[in-house]
Amino acid sequence: MRLARTRHALGRGLRSLRRRPTLLPHTARARLISFVLSVLVLAGAATQVALTWATALPDNAVLRASDTVITKDEFQKRIETLEALYGVKRPDKQAEQDQFNKDAAKSVAVSHILDRAAQRQDIVIADKKARDTLNQMLEQQQSGGRDAFTKFLENQGIAEAEVLNELKRQLATSQLFEQVTAEVEPVTDEEVRKTYQDRKSEMVSPEQRHLRNIVVDSKQKAQEILSQAQSGADFATLAAQHSLDRSTKDEGGDLGTVTAEQLQEKFAEAAFQADKDSYFGPVKTQHGWNVGQVVEVTPSEQLSFDEVKEQLEKDLDTKRKLKKWRNWLGEQIKKADVEYADEYRPDDPNAPPSEVPRQ
Repeated sequence: MRLARTRHALGRGLRSLRRRPTLLPHTARARLISFVLSVLVLAGAATQVALTWATALPDNAVLRASDTVITKDEFQKRIETLEALYGVKRPDKQAEQDQFNKDAAKSVAVSHILDRAAQRQDIVIADKKARDTLNQMLEQQQSGGRDAFTKFLENQGIAEAEVLNELKRQLATSQLFEQVTAEVEPVTDEEVRKTYQDRKSEMVSPEQRHLRNIVVDSKQKAQEILSQAQSGADFATLAAQHSLDRSTKDEGGDLGTVTAEQLQEKFAEAAFQADKDSYFGPVKTQHGWNVGQVVEVTPSEQLSFDEVKEQLEKDLDTKRKLKKWRNWLGEQIKKADVEYADEYRPDDPNAPPSEVPRQ
């Protein structure tokens, strides 16, 4: 368990784009959300986009990349697909919508460039691979699983084939990253040891807590369950009877051992203020009202070199590969003749990419 905790001591290097909405982000769905958002960051911070205005864009165009014009309808459909698959949401405020459109347009442009590059490298994602990935994601989803997902697609007028194509695109980008960075020199033991000494003060595991949780649809029901638990009712039985969280209800509401950083802020505050063996709540999150139990508390402690070596080596290797990827991606973007409509033109076309495709 201590080895797993090193990821949080070393996690300052690569972060996801935003705090994930679920209580526990380390599910298959959340990893995929993190993965696609990383690709969007790559796109949103693309380097040296070459703008050419020799030929005017059609009135309904968002951008032209190479010889391909992306229309506003196609652009909107792409955003809807990302929303269906990864929860990418368009903001409500107009000022934020304008920036969202610019960032999203860059993501589409760079995605097109990466598609072309993957094709040149003969990278092909099988239908089964994409479907298996989607099914894995849906199995871990709290809100309705496959049925809810299918209904959402129907309401939005999105075919599942479009979702699978988007998954193929992201999986291909991950393979492309591996190919581009395949010849990066490995990290040496000396480099790892030096980095450990330089960052030793950071090599401290955060406090962790083993938690159980029950999600219900109202504050009143949550309060009733909290009272029952405090009066001696078995928490696992209460979870099986009442929890809306399909991924944990049959496991007694078990969330496993987590850090505060892995949880939504309000839930984390309540969970990490409660004493061991106590109950807390009700706490409101986007999935409903929560009642929790603190099963075990693991205090923070200094991590040894042996404990962090493997993860630290991976961190250094990722940074080295990221540098190679950024340089390569910058060259590809510079070669691709990208042209944006005025309202979609990026504010920062020369900013370097800051993330890598996640596995």
